[in-house]
Amino acid sequence: MTQEPVDCRAVARRVEALLDGELDDTAADELRHHIDACEHCLEVADLVDALKRIVHRSCTGQVAPPALRARIVTQITQVSYTRIEFHEPR
Repeated sequence: MTQEPVDCRAVARRVEALLDGELDDTAADELRHHIDACEHCLEVADLVDALKRIVHRSCTGQVAPPALRARIVTQITQVSYTRIEFHEPR
């Protein structure tokens, strides 16, 4: 069984999910294999990893006030969408 080649743009979009452990074993192994063999994707993965570490280090230790936390939770649980319709010109 021959595997499809991995698109570097797809790797860049999925690196964060890989680092967060959000991919199944097969997808994670496929991405790791590509990253190990592709210098560009390795640089992207290293950059994303470094950025995540900086954000984590910078954002620990402070807790949002209860009122702010409640407002954020309320806003992220509300669902909204915009419907856009395209019509072909006649």
